[in-house]
Amino acid sequence: MEASGDKNRPPLMDRILQLGKAAYDPDLPEETRRQNQPPFKTLLDGQPSRTQPWLRAPLISALALLPLRPRGVQNTIEFVLSVHPSARLNAPSGSDHRSGISHEALNAASRLLSSPPGGMTPDDWFSGIAPQLFSLLQGEGEPEMDKAAAFIIGFGVLGRKQYGAPGMPGWRAFVEPILRCIDPNIAPRSSPEASPEEPIITLGAPNILVTSEEVAKGIQNLSTLLTSHPHPSLAKRLLGPILLPLWALASWPHGDETTKSKFCKPARRLLSTLVQLSPSSKDSTSEPGKLTSSSILSTVLQDLTFRGRSDPDKNCWEYAVAKDGGIQIQQSTNPTQDGLPALGEIDGAGDRFISLMEMLAATPEFDVEISSLFMYLCSKWFSQNSKSKQAPKISTRIEPINQDQNIGTRLIEAKVMQKMMTAFPDKLVSDSHQVLELVHQVLADAVSSNEDGNTDDTVPVALSLLNIVLTSPSFKGISENKTLDAIQTSLQTINRKGSQEISTTAQNLLLLLKFRTSIDEPENPTISKPTDQQLEDRKTYNLAISYLTATDSPPPVRAQGLELISNLIRTNSSILDIQALLVLFSSLLQDSEEYIYLRAIKSFIQLSHRHPKAVMKDLIDRYVDPSEDSELDQRLRLGEALLQVIQDSPAAFSGEAARSVCEGLIFIASRRGYRPKTEQEQHKRNKLKRKKNQEAEEVWDGPVPQLDEVLETESHEDNEILSQITSGWESKRGSEDVRVRASAVSILGSAIEANIAGIGSRLLSTAVDLSIHILTLEPEPEKGILRRAAILLVMHFVKALDTARAEGKKLGFGFVGQSLEDVQRILGYVEETDNDVLVKQHARDVIESLQAWQMNALLPEREAPGELGELAGLSINPGRGNEAVGGMRPRIEEIE
Repeated sequence: MEASGDKNRPPLMDRILQLGKAAYDPDLPEETRRQNQPPFKTLLDGQPSRTQPWLRAPLISALALLPLRPRGVQNTIEFVLSVHPSARLNAPSGSDHRSGISHEALNAASRLLSSPPGGMTPDDWFSGIAPQLFSLLQGEGEPEMDKAAAFIIGFGVLGRKQYGAPGMPGWRAFVEPILRCIDPNIAPRSSPEASPEEPIITLGAPNILVTSEEVAKGIQNLSTLLTSHPHPSLAKRLLGPILLPLWALASWPHGDETTKSKFCKPARRLLSTLVQLSPSSKDSTSEPGKLTSSSILSTVLQDLTFRGRSDPDKNCWEYAVAKDGGIQIQQSTNPTQDGLPALGEIDGAGDRFISLMEMLAATPEFDVEISSLFMYLCSKWFSQNSKSKQAPKISTRIEPINQDQNIGTRLIEAKVMQKMMTAFPDKLVSDSHQVLELVHQVLADAVSSNEDGNTDDTVPVALSLLNIVLTSPSFKGISENKTLDAIQTSLQTINRKGSQEISTTAQNLLLLLKFRTSIDEPENPTISKPTDQQLEDRKTYNLAISYLTATDSPPPVRAQGLELISNLIRTNSSILDIQALLVLFSSLLQDSEEYIYLRAIKSFIQLSHRHPKAVMKDLIDRYVDPSEDSELDQRLRLGEALLQVIQDSPAAFSGEAARSVCEGLIFIASRRGYRPKTEQEQHKRNKLKRKKNQEAEEVWDGPVPQLDEVLETESHEDNEILSQITSGWESKRGSEDVRVRASAVSILGSAIEANIAGIGSRLLSTAVDLSIHILTLEPEPEKGILRRAAILLVMHFVKALDTARAEGKKLGFGFVGQSLEDVQRILGYVEETDNDVLVKQHARDVIESLQAWQMNALLPEREAPGELGELAGLSINPGRGNEAVGGMRPRIEEIE
């Protein structure tokens, strides 16, 4: 007896379920499933919209809640990525295992998941999908899902002010749980998240607030989020509040290699990223509370031995060694944290601080921060140790910290200053004027307060600073004559009255002063000096290059480097070298991070706004790659950049630029290309493969068993066909790769449609002939993508002709006579005989477009509206005025 539910089921649902089972039931043979798939698709395509308007909103709301189900977020992402048009175009090729997820598909998934459905609050929505996104972020989903989750969180949620600002629902759902694992006081747990039961406390045991596993997971989530979505401003927003905790984790003195790899190294990379992304002290506008490189170093220096927080109104916590050797957060047993740190702890923390600065010192711009910090420490140390107790009047770029410091802080500063003099002897002085003023005041105070010839401990340090300045190759003392004269007078006094060691040093410096004064000559006034803007642009350019070329530069820092260069291009800076930028952007197309190489393509477009022909010529030269220096992916990305440059500047695509680009594209698309290096590499790979197979057969004493032998025969045949198609794309006997050829044909077709008038008739005729030859001479299954591009080129050509006719442009060429008949005949043959379904469909569409174009060509061209002409049915021409004398007078005719 039939169930009541089955009786009430509509006939359409029964048909869908019946055909769907026959088309996709895994228990059925493959051939049966393949035969039933077209009827199932026809049934679905033939159904009209059956949803009533009053039902659409509830139905959409129900569908919008699907991501809240278990694995709903991953299933939603996978569904969007699978149905997006760019999914097939971005599939990994060859041996390259990079992500096949396109930026456009990620945008679509991000918009879907970051928009709360109607009838649901943003807090409920984001708190519902947050656990699943965090799980994907930690690598617990399918491959590449961590990058997708980072993009959705960073771009879709945190990138929108209404959701991602501090205190907003997206911030509470995604940022606070991460920061809470590193600093519990920044984002304390809210009451709904607290456990309803009272925790069991073991007497004598520490109260653990965050376990070591949660701390490691928080650092991992933060690193993945900022590297998979490398947006500089997002990195500064997330890392700024946890500056000191990051330093504590980065400088953790205990633990083994596991602790360093899970806690210390990631925290050090994040801290380095924050320092590099923060503006330098000289570039920052004096905004209160804005982080700069100097303020970050100063904050870390003040709390060099930071291990936890002791806020009076919040929980007092500290980092501690966990039982598993990791780092956990526990309630502090000494909230006040008074007392002098151990000397060994200070020395170790100072070494790790210098190590951090050495890692940052690879950036040219960071030299100014090293010098600024050192000068601040020196001036403060001089003021504290001078017998006169008079602080020198010297300005530094670092905000002064509290003068009532304890002995531990003074000891830390002295240790750091000493280590900086050893580690950075050539980077301590960036402004010689400041150093000379400081040395002059110290020596003058020492001379005036020591009439008996005794000097304090500040004099040897001041003499060392003076020696650093005078021996610097870049020092020019002409503008410092008055200060140098005063220093020379003080040195003469110290030479006469000081101790033997101090006297010898002063005498040597007097000789050095005399030597430098004699060789310093005034600069040639006829030589123009660079302007201040040019100097600043040069520094910005060097900083950007260092960000982009450093081997250990994280993705957010590389993105910041591209942004700096983009600003220089936008302002049309005179220090830019166009050829150097083209080389740089081309090298960045090899970057594995999609965010970076897509940003590099945008930089090509931005540069082409001012130098379109130079950019096009460089791109086509690298795209052709006659010396075989570039890999397949880089050439395809160069082609994408060339296409977008042409579409963005169609007017510049003419003349010599259009000729060189079209000739290069036709050369790549044809079968004439020969790549000897690629052929040699292929021979080497095949030889190595044969050798491995031979060794495997010797081990197995016969043919090596294959895992796919257990598959069904039909499935094995399908896989074999797909394998032959994909392997057929690669270069054989030195020929050009089919994927690059298809890319070149596609770019050529789009270029024709962008500016057909800028291309000569000879090149257009060659391009169409090339497409026809591809369709007729290369019918192999692996050449299907090439034939699709060839048919679309003809489509672009027809569209360009129709557009030119509509706009009234006289091109002087087109499809006429026998050539038009030949093209239609060949396309008809391709539509009937080709083995690729898309090629057949494209051929059918082009034939229809040609027929429509023929019909439009028969119609008279539209004239621009002007004055009223002759009236239909009347021999009256109002536009001509009165006829001349003797002319025929107008007459009225009767018409039916």
